[in-house]
Parts: sequence; structure tokens; C-alpha cells
Amino acid sequence: MEQFYMAAIKEEGLISIVKRSIVVIVGRRAYYMSYVAQRLLEGLKAYTTMYEVSEVFVARMTLIRNLGRILSEDDKTLVTPLFPVVFIGGKLVGGLDRLIAIHVTGKLIPMLKAAGAIWL
Repeated sequence: MEQFYMAAIKEEGLISIVKRSIVVIVGRRAYYMSYVAQRLLEGLKAYTTMYEVSEVFVARMTLIRNLGRILSEDDKTLVTPLFPVVFIGGKLVGGLDRLIAIHVTGKLIPMLKAAGAIWL
């Protein structure tokens, strides 16, 4: 999964943004879940760089991911790519569900401190 997202981010030309910014949210254009991730992080005083991808990009990533599942004979349930995708300190954290899980377990604030996103 991580390779899939990193390839997509590289294809979109976002590698420099991910490496240059401490906290990056890559999300679908006008998709509320991206704003939920942003509000969670900003509530912790970690300000984000938001990058919105087009629906064409999302459709292309969905097709690529589903083709991969079909070719690996795991095509019982076809899925869409997970957006938003969150990067902290240049490292892929995952989607909103992963971000919330890390926050609930108490690992998000130390991760943000280590990346230099917050100074509590």
C-alpha cells in the first residue's frame, strides 16, 4: 500500500512538497474528510500544507489499484484509494482512519514533536 501511494505522489509531482513541509495532507478536491484531518492536526497546533488532487487523478489511482487486485486474483472487493493521505516529517502516516488511530493511542503528539510540527 505504501509503495502505491508513494508512486502516486511521485507521479503527481508532490515529492518536493512532502519533503519540504512538516505536515502534508493530500486529499480529493472539496472532500470533507481532508478537512477533518486538517482540523484534527490544527487542533493540536500543527499547521498543515493541504494539496488537493483532481478527480481525474483519483479515478486513475482507483483504476490502477483495482487492476492490481484483479491481477493478483484478490478481486472479490474492489476499492477506491484512501484519501486523504497524511505525511508527517516526510513519512507516510496513512489515511484519516490511521491518523485517528495514532491519535487515540497517544502516539500522534510525540510523532508531531519529533517532526518539529509542535513544541508543547
